[in-house]
Amino acid sequence: MGVKLLIFPPEDERLPERIRAAVPGVEVVVAHDQDEALREIVDADAVYGRVDRDLLAAARRLRWIQSPVIGLERTMFPELIEHPVILTNPRGIFADDIADHVMALVTGFARQIPRLIRFQLQHRWEPRDYRVMHLPDCTLGIVGLGGIGSAVAKRASAFEMRVIAVDARRTEAPPEVSALWPPSHLFDLLGQSDFVVICAPETPETRGLFDTAAFRAMKPTAYLINVGRGRIVRLDALVEALRAGELAGAGLDVFEIEPLPPDHPLWDMENVVITPHVAGVGPYTAERRHQVLLENLRRFVANEPLLNVVDKARWF
Repeated sequence: MGVKLLIFPPEDERLPERIRAAVPGVEVVVAHDQDEALREIVDADAVYGRVDRDLLAAARRLRWIQSPVIGLERTMFPELIEHPVILTNPRGIFADDIADHVMALVTGFARQIPRLIRFQLQHRWEPRDYRVMHLPDCTLGIVGLGGIGSAVAKRASAFEMRVIAVDARRTEAPPEVSALWPPSHLFDLLGQSDFVVICAPETPETRGLFDTAAFRAMKPTAYLINVGRGRIVRLDALVEALRAGELAGAGLDVFEIEPLPPDHPLWDMENVVITPHVAGVGPYTAERRHQVLLENLRRFVANEPLLNVVDKARWF
């Protein structure tokens, strides 16, 4: 019996033919709505997309789900965690683009670029009181040393920064990381870092991790950069910390509430840079996502180990 792959929701209309050409013999079915997906998932072996409770309950042969997204906070639910189905994601496809975005924020803050841009818009020539940070004297702390965090570490090391990190899974530090600790050492990292970069996924353990206590553990001269998940940072606590001078500023690409409401106080803070969840945008994202799918489908048909298997109980 051949392998049936269900794609839901639909994506690139050229993808089914590309799959058939790359992995001959696979039956590819695209569902265009929930009702069609419920019918087709009954005898599907694999799904490319997102499976909710109703779809999982209807499945009879499902053995593998390839998520098209890395963050799984909207994917996980108890029945899926308990189900024997294997879940994989495309982690790694954004690492270089997001790391570049991080370093743009780091170097921008270090050279006061946000302040200079405001002066430019006001037609003000203000060379006085121009104080910068010397990056080789700075420590960059990474929360989550996965693919994205590792790419950030390599770039920060190229700027001769000291790099430290905490990670829930990794125990061996790469050459560019001078110290790697478990998450229980988060406050040690916060107390030493001039830039704190959140690269972690949203999980039950990381949700709300950056609260009032975390901000008070940071240096008042430090900057927070969040390219991980919005709900890791309590926005009300961040606003309070910024107003109280408990940290120097923040570069935020993800938010507890998205889109960020137009009346939110973060918009008007001069020491905050806001980008609209675009750190992962790059010219090769879609192609990389599909390459992971095609390689994993080949492996699935050949009964080989799959790439990027998710620990469903831990959400990553």
